[in-house]
Amino acid sequence: MRISTLAAAILLAAVSTTALGQAFTDPGAYNNAIVAEQLIMQKKNLRYISKAAHSENERKIEARRQDVVAQNKASLAKISHMPGYEGNTEFRDRAKAAFQQMLDVYAADYKQVNSLAASRTQSLEAMQRYFDAVEAAEQKLEVAGDSMEAAQKRFAARYKMTMSEDAEARKMSAVIRQVSEVNTYQHKVFLAFFRVEKANAKLTDGLNAQNAADFEAARVLLAAETDKALAELNAVPAFRGKDTQYRDATRDYAKFYLIWSANQFKKMTELIENKDKLTKVDVDTFNGYIKAYNAQNSKLMDAYNRAANNFQAAYIPVFND
Repeated sequence: MRISTLAAAILLAAVSTTALGQAFTDPGAYNNAIVAEQLIMQKKNLRYISKAAHSENERKIEARRQDVVAQNKASLAKISHMPGYEGNTEFRDRAKAAFQQMLDVYAADYKQVNSLAASRTQSLEAMQRYFDAVEAAEQKLEVAGDSMEAAQKRFAARYKMTMSEDAEARKMSAVIRQVSEVNTYQHKVFLAFFRVEKANAKLTDGLNAQNAADFEAARVLLAAETDKALAELNAVPAFRGKDTQYRDATRDYAKFYLIWSANQFKKMTELIENKDKLTKVDVDTFNGYIKAYNAQNSKLMDAYNRAANNFQAAYIPVFND
């Protein structure tokens, strides 16, 4: 499961007109010329969103991003060369500004996101910075789309046009809004999971080194971090008021570590402290803890991965090549 994607701006609506073949002799043709460029670009964008969400192939994901950038540049050039309609340039200018904002996000902001992605697993803070960058980019795209939509509504009101969004545009618009919603929810749950994972890695290091002091310090840290993770997850509602699978699988995983930190891991610290004078019973007990841990951890991790993949598959559609 990939843990984030980028959304895009709101889609404009086309209008019913009988003069589309004429060169902007009516406001409907003018409106639809701008909408046509946005629709072309958004199709490219949705292909990128799908690839970023469902693929681990960074080369293909980057190729999709570059495809969005190229289309954005082409559409921006076309809109920039449009004249004003009857001297009114506001709609065109807002469209130009929105397309430029989207271009900046995909060419610059998302370049930063990719840079942060390379080091995001180093720490909880690094992961938070990565998610913050993704959400900030999404917010810029939403602002650009909102501004463009408002300008279109003013243009339509001025020329007394009736807006009518077609089925394809409506579907794309719904997906775009949904991706941002999914990302925000997913980030909250994943950060709680990642908090536990980073603390558990220190425990594993202490165990592998057979260092009782390091293992005990990691155990105390793990107990504190799982307690924080559970508090974070308890504040996360069911997705859309009904889907709890992803959150609950993460919560089950954190609860396991909280329980073991207070019990089995504490007993393991004592055994590691006395590793040079363990009896056969002690060795069997220690190995029993390891076996039980591996079995339960594997089961809970499988459940988490399954829930995470199901969550993403359910709410981010696949747009095939």
